[in-house]
Amino acid sequence: MLPLFHELEKSLPSRIIFSLAKRPYRTASFVLFLVLASILWVYHAIAAESFITLFNSGLSTQVFGPGGGRHNGSAPGLHKPVGIPMKIWQIMLPKPRDDGPPHPPDPAQLQDTPSWLVLNPDYKYTLVGERGGIEFVDKNFADQPAIIDTYKRLQNMGMKSDLLRYLLLYIEGGVYTDTDTVAIKGVDEWVPDFIKSEVNLVVGIEFDRRDGAAWAEIPHWLQFCQWTIAAKPKHPVFQMMVQRALYSIDLLSTEVYDSPLDSISPTSFEVMNSTGPAAWTDVVFEYLQQLDPSLEDTKDLSFMTGPRLIGDVLVLNIDGFGMGQQHSKSTNDGTIPSQALVKHLFRGSWRS
Repeated sequence: MLPLFHELEKSLPSRIIFSLAKRPYRTASFVLFLVLASILWVYHAIAAESFITLFNSGLSTQVFGPGGGRHNGSAPGLHKPVGIPMKIWQIMLPKPRDDGPPHPPDPAQLQDTPSWLVLNPDYKYTLVGERGGIEFVDKNFADQPAIIDTYKRLQNMGMKSDLLRYLLLYIEGGVYTDTDTVAIKGVDEWVPDFIKSEVNLVVGIEFDRRDGAAWAEIPHWLQFCQWTIAAKPKHPVFQMMVQRALYSIDLLSTEVYDSPLDSISPTSFEVMNSTGPAAWTDVVFEYLQQLDPSLEDTKDLSFMTGPRLIGDVLVLNIDGFGMGQQHSKSTNDGTIPSQALVKHLFRGSWRS
């Protein structure tokens, strides 16, 4: 028993208890001090546990609140905090042929989907196809004919899928993820409980130039990915993104190609800068600047070593959604880093 008591005596609250207990009398004062010391010890233990939770979550010490100031987080209340809706969305649209009907669906395209189902039991999983996409847009945007017309006339499946994911997350919320992604951790683990009620959008980084050279098709110093996005419904960033996409698509049709929308064949660079990750980065960073005016360039988010909360947006570092790449200090040594939530396999079916 002595080693156990010896270890117990090391903490300050325990030393108070032991010093009082060694006195040859039992008084009301001793009882009062004992109660107070016990409360202090419990508080000490809870605080230590909270610190361990914060440390293990991988959150950066640079955590910001809605006004852009330092935010240390708050302990969870009695009720479970409201997080991202328990929904997972994937999109599989038919790949068109130059002549004849579209290519038939390929079951191999969903070979990684089981990882999402197994790690997220009780989540509602929806695979949205061509008919489902049209029905969703017709139902939810009947009062916005520009959205319906643009969606139905788009022939590039990459652009169509991009636009649809923004619309789905705006209306329904949840997690959108490409079919060539593998879930590494369940969605419930993506956001620590003590900030779940504050986080309305989770975004990851796909490219961080850091101190390297610029890439030809990536206009930003740091680029956000949109192969996986998590959000609560009605987030304003999706309104901004849809407006940006509609404007860019119209510009391609009327000025770049001077042709009807359903007859244009955009390049991969045009796709990325109209509806894809380059455009998404423009919009997300503009929103982040509204929350934290000190942000001047995406370069300000370079070299992140852990997630960072800016307003209601949790920005993950490169390993969050972008592990396994040969750049951006992404972990690519064959191991799975502790901060990894998703792995993207880059099959790139949208390019064809």
